[in-house]
Amino acid sequence: MNSRAFGRKLVIFVFLFLLASMFFTAGGVTITEKVKLVILPGKIGQGWNMDEVDYLLSILEEQALELGRFQLFPRGDLQQIMKERNLSEFGVSEAVEIGKLGGSKYALLLTLTELSSSWSSKSNAYIAVSRYTIKLYNIEDGSLLASKTLDSGGSSKESSQKAITEALKSTATDIWYELRQIFKLEAYVQAIQGNTVILAGVDRKLIKSGYVFEIETESGVGYVKVVGFNKNDGTVVTQLMYGEMPREYDVATEYPMLPIRAGIGVSYFSGMFGLGISGWGGTEDIPVPLHIGLGTFLGSIWSYTPVYLNLGVGMNILTMGRISTMANGGLSMVGLVDMDTYEPVAYLFGLFVGGMITYDFNPKSGVYGSIGYSYYFGDVSGISIQIGLYF
Repeated sequence: MNSRAFGRKLVIFVFLFLLASMFFTAGGVTITEKVKLVILPGKIGQGWNMDEVDYLLSILEEQALELGRFQLFPRGDLQQIMKERNLSEFGVSEAVEIGKLGGSKYALLLTLTELSSSWSSKSNAYIAVSRYTIKLYNIEDGSLLASKTLDSGGSSKESSQKAITEALKSTATDIWYELRQIFKLEAYVQAIQGNTVILAGVDRKLIKSGYVFEIETESGVGYVKVVGFNKNDGTVVTQLMYGEMPREYDVATEYPMLPIRAGIGVSYFSGMFGLGISGWGGTEDIPVPLHIGLGTFLGSIWSYTPVYLNLGVGMNILTMGRISTMANGGLSMVGLVDMDTYEPVAYLFGLFVGGMITYDFNPKSGVYGSIGYSYYFGDVSGISIQIGLYF
């Protein structure tokens, strides 16, 4: 396979990844306070056993409670019910019945389709894959509110079981993210003071600084970010990011976001054009925002196809409405790949520094452009440019 074909495969892979992460098959639920939820194992497919199901549910329960917007049906009670009724899985009717028994308003049914692990000589590790479907039901009438089929993965160089454990952790995290996408917080605009928008009508204990809310107005959409709280009256203090200024009593709906943005773009380096993926941002556990880059070029260095990886930090410089600028820098590595064997034949190590400018269509997506300089020990250097879309 030549580098052009390799580049086309990279485009298809990234496109499918972004497409899978963007779409959900049904709408969500807006809440203003904690809701009661029961999480149940549905049909259990090939490769799953009850120990793995129980481990998955224990992690998921912990993460769901950490999200802070659920009261969960105790897992110990579920296990007792399954034992008494000699059940290994629940159907829709059982889910509704158990939900009513515990006073839950919603039931999340997990159909665990497949769990497998195998050795990958290409990755030099065990690769595990978990395939499953999540379905959310309204306990009151048994109606289906949301449904999505997902894949999660894990890897380990040590053993197949450790790869499966990592896949189960990834599965719980992915379901946690979908729960946040489904159960969105809702508030209303109580007051406006310049660019400060005060929200009320929602339990402030469910909200953290940095959350973004979308507000539909008569003339368009506005976005506000949570910057603080009023302890006296329990209201939420937000700042208008951009868009239309809301009015009093307009409805504000949570706009769930990942802490790290990712995009795909066209790259240029040292006379070669290519394709690259960039990611930037951070979490509460990461004190310094990360900057990551991965891609390949439709050209050659020393007659081999270059594949690069940048790993460093970024720093926001200036934000004006939809436009943000930042600086970044860190370590860079280029792997020189023989496309006849798909094996790397050499590595170049170096440094990169640069800057990036972004323009938001909304808080989740927009366009970006970056320019920087990369130097590799081995007398390879050049200006790098990338323009693309982020989601």
